[in-house]
Parts: sequence; structure tokens; C-alpha cells
Amino acid sequence: MLNLSDNCSKSLHLVLELIDEIAPRSSFLLGGGTVLEARWHHRLSTDVDLFTNEEGMFDFIDPFIRLANTDTWLKQGIGIKQIFGAYGVIGNTPYGEFSIHGNPNIFENARTEEEIEGTGIFAQSTPEILLRKIRARMLRTALYYSRDAYDVVVATLYAPNELKLALDNLNTLENDSLEFDRHRTDLQIRDLDDLIQPKFPQIVDNLQSFLFDVLTRRIHREDLLNTLGLDEELLY
Repeated sequence: MLNLSDNCSKSLHLVLELIDEIAPRSSFLLGGGTVLEARWHHRLSTDVDLFTNEEGMFDFIDPFIRLANTDTWLKQGIGIKQIFGAYGVIGNTPYGEFSIHGNPNIFENARTEEEIEGTGIFAQSTPEILLRKIRARMLRTALYYSRDAYDVVVATLYAPNELKLALDNLNTLENDSLEFDRHRTDLQIRDLDDLIQPKFPQIVDNLQSFLFDVLTRRIHREDLLNTLGLDEELLY
């Protein structure tokens, strides 16, 4: 069982109460950096990312938005910030941000057997989370948010095999794009202030360099441990 940080836990439970009025919660998976934090304890996460399939999201999103905008849920602090057609929504609770996305799993075993705090929903796998971050936040948008970049670099330490699986699923064009981005002088990691309580500040100090070394496979676990001057026992 995975346990979340206090605010993420409160956000998740509140959003699940709303979901229960519309759809079975078991049709959703928890993903994103919040799951990685629960596994690795490498930073403090403040948002909750839920995922379901496209068909389920198409039937779910309109009733969800209408219900969220009723007095009952507005008084509990639920707010809708942004809607992505029929395939996604971002909102707030009093405890932090949440998002719900409808898209197919990348890996067949995207659902793990790690239940989240006895809620009846389960966590996405680490390769699924990492590849979604790399594709959606880096390759397709070139946003390169600090939290995603930090998570990918830290995966080298905590989940090197899972990171390799994610990178192995990139195609030639995607790998070429990462190599191109590595040499861009106009590209900067965004929102470094959004990284809360990073366990490895030395990674943050050189985050962009570490990220592209990891994404283009120029640095591996032992190299990173040596570069950071870390012993195995310091990871846990």
C-alpha cells in the first residue's frame, strides 16, 4: 500500500468522493509525481493526477464538471481551472491541485497492485509515469517543468531498470528531438521554485545538464552516484 503526503491525501479523498457520485473509482489510476514521491520520498508533491481510458473520460467529464460547479462541492473548495475538450480537466481543492485525464495506457501492465491508502484505486507503474512525463511535458510541448525533470533524473537512482524501459520505448524521431533539445541555448528548465523539499539539491543545481545526460543515456546510475558523492544507504 502506498501512503501519500498529507495534502495530497486530503485532495485525493475529496476528489474521490465527488467521483463516487458519477463513476466507479476503480476505473481510475493514480499517477504522476505524487506516486513517485510515495515510492521514493525524493521531494514533496502537492498535486494529484488521475487517469482513466478515453471512452470512460468522454462519458465522465461533463457530469463531473457540472457536479463540481454545484453549491455542495463549491462550498467544499472544489474548483475547475481548465478543461481540455473531452479528455482532461484540471482543478483545485483546498489542499492542492488535481487533474483527471482520459487516454490509453502506454504499457499493458500500467496498473500495479499498489493500492493507494485503502481507497480502492491503484497506482500507475513507474515506466508508465516516466514515459508520460517525457512525452507529454518534454517531447510534445518542450515545457521541461522542474518537477518532471527532477523526477526523471532521480529515477536513475531509484528505478534505473524502469527508466530504461521508458527510454527504450522512444522512437528514433523522439530520441533525435531530445538530442536536438540538449543543444538548444534557448531552452530552460521551468519553475525551479516549484520543487519543494528536494532530497538531492545537488541535482537541482545542475538539473538541465543532468536531465539531458539521462535522457540521451550519457550517464547511468553508478556514474550519477559517483558524481553526487552518494552512498547507497543515503538513498533510503
